[in-house]
Amino acid sequence: MMDAKSLWESRRRSYWQEARGYLKLILNSGFVASAYFLFLFLTVYYQQFIENMAEDFPVVEILTLLFTWRLTQGSIRTFVKPADVVFLLPYEAHLKPYFTQSIRYSIVWQVAYVLLLFMAAGPMFTERIGSSSVFWVALTMLVLIKIWNMLCVWEEQRLVSKGDRISHIVLRLLINGVAAYMLFVGAPYMLLVVLFALMAVLYMVYWRTFSHKYALKWDRLIEVENSMVMFFYRIANAFTDVPQLRNKVRERNYLQWAIPMLGGRKKDVHHYLYARTFIRANDYLGTFIRLAAVGGVLIYVLPEGWMKLAIALLFTHITMMQLSTLSFHHASSIWVDLYPVKPDEKKMALSLLALRLLFVISIVFSVIALLTSSVLYAILTFVLVVLFAYYGSQTLIHRKKGKYRRVR
Repeated sequence: MMDAKSLWESRRRSYWQEARGYLKLILNSGFVASAYFLFLFLTVYYQQFIENMAEDFPVVEILTLLFTWRLTQGSIRTFVKPADVVFLLPYEAHLKPYFTQSIRYSIVWQVAYVLLLFMAAGPMFTERIGSSSVFWVALTMLVLIKIWNMLCVWEEQRLVSKGDRISHIVLRLLINGVAAYMLFVGAPYMLLVVLFALMAVLYMVYWRTFSHKYALKWDRLIEVENSMVMFFYRIANAFTDVPQLRNKVRERNYLQWAIPMLGGRKKDVHHYLYARTFIRANDYLGTFIRLAAVGGVLIYVLPEGWMKLAIALLFTHITMMQLSTLSFHHASSIWVDLYPVKPDEKKMALSLLALRLLFVISIVFSVIALLTSSVLYAILTFVLVVLFAYYGSQTLIHRKKGKYRRVR
């Protein structure tokens, strides 16, 4: 058996070799261009917002909420596999270097997320709270608090019940909230140092003792690892077929009334299949709702003008890209190919479902535009989104192996 560090490095390398293949497809898709386009829009608006920010705007409260969530959130990436319960459990006493590498690796990633969030909030921070030394002191303290949280997260994975883990997450949430508020409100440095010292003592005399009281919960480690891997696979599945993705089906009987509205009559095989798949399988419905909500919020907060139209079209395109994964959802099922229907019916069914869903998006965006701007912009939003939805539902929605292809 190889040593623990070599085993960890081998698994990390194996994971990223697989992930790079999916990342190439993501980078070669239209998503990156859409994300870059959205980033430019938000950057311009963000700068205008900072310059015209009202005096009573709750900067401290918003930053406190954002960083309280970010500091508390996070898991330890261990790269463990289900078979490790059998093959590695007997060697647990020799795996300390393995888990030490996992903790370090996870801390680096989680600290990077904190840095990105702080840099994004930087203009707001320097405008209202302070710059120069205040900026760097705040960033250093946030990094230290995040490291403290990650060490606590590792120890919490030894707890037996889910309720115990949740109670400790709530405890860390409260501590992080107090620390973040004191940091952004401009509390004296000595008080912050005392708070951080208390956190360090609390870890040593409380969280650290979990390793002496409880054994390592391999089932919990595997559960956390699988959830993080599946999260990445669900993202990659929007761009290509991911065989490893485990399809989840939910009953959602309360949404049965929506199936006929989406074109899903039982006698129309693929219409009915796609409608039920959208409502029940994986997270198609949840993704659709979230994209509509985020796009609607951006249209609501943006000033009147062409930016509202651009955001509406951009989120229509992103929604279309997510819906296009339905085209290969049943690709691995041989039973679907046994249906005695015409080959073109599958494409027609997907086009109809996408068109109806994108029509809902167009109504949402145009109503929000009507509430926040003139009737002209609301009408333009509706017309442009509907036209783009019709074009995309006939062409762009039909995909193969993660790449858009036009149906001629």
